[in-house]
Amino acid sequence: MRAPTDPAQTQRHRSAIGPVCLVISSLLLLVFPLVRPFTDRTGAPAEVAATFASTSWVAAHVLAGLGFVLLPVGLLALSTFLQDTRVERPASQGLIISWIGIGLILPTAFGTEPFALRAIGQAAIRQKNMDLLALAMSIRMGPQARFFFPGLLVLAIGAALIAVAVWRSGALPRWSGVVFALGLAMFFPLFPRTIRIVDGLLIGLGGVWIASSMLRHRGGNEARSS
Repeated sequence: MRAPTDPAQTQRHRSAIGPVCLVISSLLLLVFPLVRPFTDRTGAPAEVAATFASTSWVAAHVLAGLGFVLLPVGLLALSTFLQDTRVERPASQGLIISWIGIGLILPTAFGTEPFALRAIGQAAIRQKNMDLLALAMSIRMGPQARFFFPGLLVLAIGAALIAVAVWRSGALPRWSGVVFALGLAMFFPLFPRTIRIVDGLLIGLGGVWIASSMLRHRGGNEARSS
């Protein structure tokens, strides 16, 4: 016979899901530039084809894609955390705008990039025809760009609103929102690897900082109310 469920414990577990998702998302986006090979920017055609065909190319983009899948859950938890406060409006606006940006980014950078470009790289190597790599540029700068780059801009706007909400809330460390938002705003594919790594570190640090502060704040409130 199952023991009765403690409603308070169940609520604590549910309230922790969002911050945990934010932590995982931030860490996945931190790992992305560390795993992603960057020889597609400066390498010879044969190196570029090998990069697209590599396991690390697919793995890095899949990890980042999962990070962006989990990010809305974490942002929803942050927006919920800031409900009934003076910053509820910018927090909600930042959540919705960020969701739109993520929706534009996901199917392009983390849909076509890992799989379509890998197929092109494999075909170029198999057929010993590096002219096939021109297809990768037509994908990247074709219809994909019309969704991806506006998505990045929209995400940056949403992140800025979230940073404003965190800064004004008084419930979370002010600079945690700035660090996190700066990282999301810097998520730009044309930056060199060094900047992309710094960008990942900002996202990881900011996301973990916000999430841990949310959990500590809730834990403190529960301790005072018990």
